[in-house]
Amino acid sequence: MAYFRFNFRKRKSMSWRKSISSAILLAAGFLILISCSGEPKTFSDVLVKVQGKPVAQAEIMIRDFCQRHDFPFTEDSVAYFLVENKTDSPAFVAGDFTQWRPDSIALKQIGKTHFYFAALKFPLNARLEYKFVIGKQWLLDPLNPFKEQGGYGENSVLMMPKYRFPREALLNPKLRISHLDTLIFKSRLLKNKRKIILYQHPKAKDKAPLLIFNDGSEYLRFARARIILDNLIGNNRIRPINVLFIDPVHRNKEYWLNDKYLRMVFRELLPFVLQRYGLHPDTLGFGGASLGGEIALYALKDYGKQLNFVFSQSGAVWIDNAKVLNVLQSIPEIKTKIYASYGLFEGKGIQQGHQRLKSILKKKNVLFKLERIPEGHNWGNWRGHLKDALIFLGGK
Repeated sequence: MAYFRFNFRKRKSMSWRKSISSAILLAAGFLILISCSGEPKTFSDVLVKVQGKPVAQAEIMIRDFCQRHDFPFTEDSVAYFLVENKTDSPAFVAGDFTQWRPDSIALKQIGKTHFYFAALKFPLNARLEYKFVIGKQWLLDPLNPFKEQGGYGENSVLMMPKYRFPREALLNPKLRISHLDTLIFKSRLLKNKRKIILYQHPKAKDKAPLLIFNDGSEYLRFARARIILDNLIGNNRIRPINVLFIDPVHRNKEYWLNDKYLRMVFRELLPFVLQRYGLHPDTLGFGGASLGGEIALYALKDYGKQLNFVFSQSGAVWIDNAKVLNVLQSIPEIKTKIYASYGLFEGKGIQQGHQRLKSILKKKNVLFKLERIPEGHNWGNWRGHLKDALIFLGGK
């Protein structure tokens, strides 16, 4: 009887162990089955899986992946661009990274499907704008929900994994206490009229710094300048300031190394604004983006003693054989504080020009900050780094 009981327990134990082993093997097999037949996790997986598949099945697999993921799909530092093209024309992607040349980067067809792709490598914190070009059509990316409005219309936006949207550009209703006053200014000097907007913060007294922006309305609309100013002042990141936003009338003409425009700003418009609003700023600043940044730097030639700080975002320092750089080099002494930035994905002229600018300012012992940003020539770039300019020029 004892033997029987002992034998029973031994067999029961062995049976239990066999059951556990079988369960482990079954689970392992199930996991292997899932990993082999499950949904692809990356677009590079999709490209492998569709090889050799019938066209209809391959297109179903691609569409299924697109329904579950936004594009461009990023894998580490690689971004996959994808577009469906049922025309006979080749497909291209153009953007900041091609200086918007339409036929620089051709997309490759996936097998014999109607889908075309490109795999491009970018810095992990890059932000870039782009469109697809098919035939003569420039197209937004239908697979990308992120779009940006700019001076030349709407573009699709690629944000690499480590890019962070500037929090200071998000509206905080509790800090929205500034006031905008809009006027039409008639210039006798230029014989024209233009819109000007004065930003006044209740904490900014009559002696508070005054900062002048070129491309005023676009800075307010596309760069969210009012929101950024409200947030930086409200969070004690910069001193309370007043800001004059000036709109151009003939932008290219006025900002293209134009002494007459600068005379209008500093000898006609500025005195008018100071008198009308009773302002007596202890410091004065001037700045802008692209041509607006170039003309701000050029202003140092005749108005350097008036200006305490200047900022230039992607300044067009290359125009007219880099005349503005030659002008800066010829100025005996520059006591103005200067902030300048440019994009890694802007043209060679801007990049090389800013390296020369850095050399000039260093030799003259100017207090300056120069930033190279992994972005392009657009308002998203200038909005994202306006904070850096304002804090450097007048931070607490």
